[in-house]
Amino acid sequence: MPEFTGERVIPGLVDADLFNEHLARYRFAARFAGKATLDIGCGAGYGTRGIGIDVSHEALAYARAHFPDAIFVQASADQLPFDAETFDLVTAFEVIEHLERWPDLLAEANRVLKPQGILLVSTPNKAYYAEMRAKTGPNPFHVHEFEYAEFEAALYAVFPHIRIWAQNHADAIVFAPLNPGAAALEANGDPHPENAHFFIAACSRAAVEYADLFAWLPASANVLRERERHIARLEGELAQKDEWLARLKDDHAALHSAHQAALADVNERSLWAMQVERDLEQRNARIDDLQGEAAERLAWIRDIEAQLATALSAVAERETEIAARTNWARSLEDQLETRTKHVQILKDELDDYKHAWAGSQEELATARRRIEALEGRLALIAQSKWIHLGRSLKVGPVVNE
Repeated sequence: MPEFTGERVIPGLVDADLFNEHLARYRFAARFAGKATLDIGCGAGYGTRGIGIDVSHEALAYARAHFPDAIFVQASADQLPFDAETFDLVTAFEVIEHLERWPDLLAEANRVLKPQGILLVSTPNKAYYAEMRAKTGPNPFHVHEFEYAEFEAALYAVFPHIRIWAQNHADAIVFAPLNPGAAALEANGDPHPENAHFFIAACSRAAVEYADLFAWLPASANVLRERERHIARLEGELAQKDEWLARLKDDHAALHSAHQAALADVNERSLWAMQVERDLEQRNARIDDLQGEAAERLAWIRDIEAQLATALSAVAERETEIAARTNWARSLEDQLETRTKHVQILKDELDDYKHAWAGSQEELATARRRIEALEGRLALIAQSKWIHLGRSLKVGPVVNE
């Protein structure tokens, strides 16, 4: 069985007056019953005739188990899964105030109704409901509540014909024979809609002819008997609460004794705690001193770290410079080695030139000696008388002096 949370009425889990207040709407709806009936927000299904829809899987499971003559479908009130002009009567009791998109409920009901069909829609009077729940606070399941003028305007925005009844839960004095032959009702409704507990409206695209005052007196509406039973239940609960109170008093006495013992222990512990607190204060002072000293040393360490960082930066720059100079020195060594090899080659060539020069000097000396010998011979030839005679005669070789 689903739990009663206040969102839906569950038969057997609410008092008779509250259940009858909801069931009376279905008794009223019987005056409009047609062949095809749709109950929007059917809940536990206790009033459904025909097809009922609800968003709660748990509520529909209960309804199917307890009311097998009806058909129950899981669907949303603002998006009906039925074709247009399907139903003669659509009921939506205490549903519209639970919806964010409540105008869609009215539009969808109008869509699925036949041209002569009627929507019966009910909702609590916001003004009365606020007074009734002044101590408990607003109903957490209600999204939008209506006062009479707003409710009427919302209905006329969709339907051209509406008729609104005020639903009030009133006491009655009933004279009932054992075998009644007929019933006579003397009742006058409150003509002021702002005083109503609930509003219930018949809406249609056609004129709504029914306009009678309707009252339903359930068999369980013997108010005095219900109150006496309620008082008996309260007396039983009161006796049980007295028993609980006696137990609580005994428990309180035991707790008081335990409290006194605990209080003595607390006093003793308080003295110890005071001594501990004094020791703690001294230790806290020492900690403060140590923290100050630690702060000074930390500042000194940070200064050293800054100096070290500067030195490391200088070392890094020096290392970069040394690396550059090392590369430069290596380049010079390579150049020196190349030039040394070149000098050696030049030296070897010079030695070759020297040897060649020495040979040339010897050859030159030999040539000079030959030239001198030749010059001596020429001088002798020039002095020869035969040479002079040949010159005079213009015969023989010419020897220049």
